[in-house]
Amino acid sequence: MKNTPLVALLCGVLLSAHAWSAPQYIADVDIASFDGTLLDASLFIPETPPPADGYPTVIFTNSWALEKNQYYFQAKELAQNGYLVLSYSTRGFGFSGGLVDVAGDNSIADVGVLINWLEDRYPVGRLGLSGISYGGGISLLSAARYPRVDAVAALSGWADVIEALYPNETVNLVWGSLLVNTALRKEPVIDQIWGSLRSGQNLPQVLAFAAERSALTYLDELNQNGTAVLVSNNFADYLFKPNSMTDFYSLLEGPKKLLLNPGTHAVTEVLTGNDGHIWSTSFRWFDHHLKGEDNGIDREPKVDMTVRISNKLERYEDYPVTEKSTTWYLRPRLTLFDSGSLKGSPYWGWGWTNSFNGGWDTFAGTGIPLLSDALEGFGIPVYTPMLAINGYYAIDYESPYQWQTLKIRGAPRLEMWVEPTKAEAQLNIHLYDVGPLGLGRLITHAPVTVHGEPYRAQKIDVELFTTSYDVPFGHWLVLAIDTEGLLYQKPADTNYTVRVPYSNSKSSSLTVPHL
Repeated sequence: MKNTPLVALLCGVLLSAHAWSAPQYIADVDIASFDGTLLDASLFIPETPPPADGYPTVIFTNSWALEKNQYYFQAKELAQNGYLVLSYSTRGFGFSGGLVDVAGDNSIADVGVLINWLEDRYPVGRLGLSGISYGGGISLLSAARYPRVDAVAALSGWADVIEALYPNETVNLVWGSLLVNTALRKEPVIDQIWGSLRSGQNLPQVLAFAAERSALTYLDELNQNGTAVLVSNNFADYLFKPNSMTDFYSLLEGPKKLLLNPGTHAVTEVLTGNDGHIWSTSFRWFDHHLKGEDNGIDREPKVDMTVRISNKLERYEDYPVTEKSTTWYLRPRLTLFDSGSLKGSPYWGWGWTNSFNGGWDTFAGTGIPLLSDALEGFGIPVYTPMLAINGYYAIDYESPYQWQTLKIRGAPRLEMWVEPTKAEAQLNIHLYDVGPLGLGRLITHAPVTVHGEPYRAQKIDVELFTTSYDVPFGHWLVLAIDTEGLLYQKPADTNYTVRVPYSNSKSSSLTVPHL
């Protein structure tokens, strides 16, 4: 009983500290932008006094078709740790006014207005921007525009709009249609650009529209600003593929970190997958670069890569994570019922030609659009029976058995001679891990649309989408190529044949990066 006053005192101190740390939440704030458009926002204000240099501050930008409340729990957690946090709905979404402009000048100018609004009313210290998908892209573009931004955490964002919607000159039909049709209040130019891309018309205008909205265009500004940039992308994200983001990351000169994860577009972050690693790392990034905490993130390896299926986290000093690779050369098949082969040396035999035809999809594919991609993040890959791939409409090549685990890390590359019989032909390229039962698990894929004079041989060079995948002992790789895929828009005329020549002067190869 002698300790009762001391216990009571301690409890009082703890309760007071808890009450002191509870942030103030303002659910609805209307902020007038430069053109009078009202932006709907919410605000968390720490109850603790501001540091001498002001509150560390984060602005959250919503994902496409979502709104400011998307980040309520993340914003609250940051505010409980002393951050001033503003979340807002971009113009055209939620209760904000205006029209969606796909991260155009108006949307980026809005961010500048929000920064000024905060600084006019609160002691703002170091400033960070963050968001998923659309929010991630706007965060990167805004950081390039405003040197005031000290750090960014862009999750499932983009570096190159063209790679997203027109990979290898192939229209990303499913994802593009989803985006266009879920923006109910949008500038008319968006439908015009999408229509031009689908029809193949006015492509210079389309490319200019995309370049103005691509973070790769503004690398010099970001490097000059010295912004600390964290980017996170997912292997089965067939909208914002990791490839251009890894290129973007490699060209950054300031503090940087790259997270590569299983799963599809935005799902891993929204569901706090990867055991919460993405958000916890983003918070540590801000704690170091905005609060000045010496938490060691600046001394850790720069690349966090989670292996697909096993979900094992690996860390590497930089990207690319390996300089090692194996090159296999494509060898011809004998009949439509056979597979070609992948060998360690080029083809040196008599001139030979295989062919396969357009006009029909095959079992080689990426599964059910959106659904299969999302399941991949939970360790459920796309399976395909290799015997079901029709040799009339596709061609496949088998590698040797792998007598040790093949740890693929990066983007496989296909260099292949083809001779289409029409001026436009589409190839959908798939790489599978195949086991003793002949069932293939999709490792990665990529589309490419070939343009050129009919019957003229040309060499395509296609980088498949970046992946991290372990091919088990005793399995082998299968490279399967057909002419249609559920994700992509088909050519207007699919009645064509693709010939694959093999000769001393026309050597085709697949190069796979691995540990």
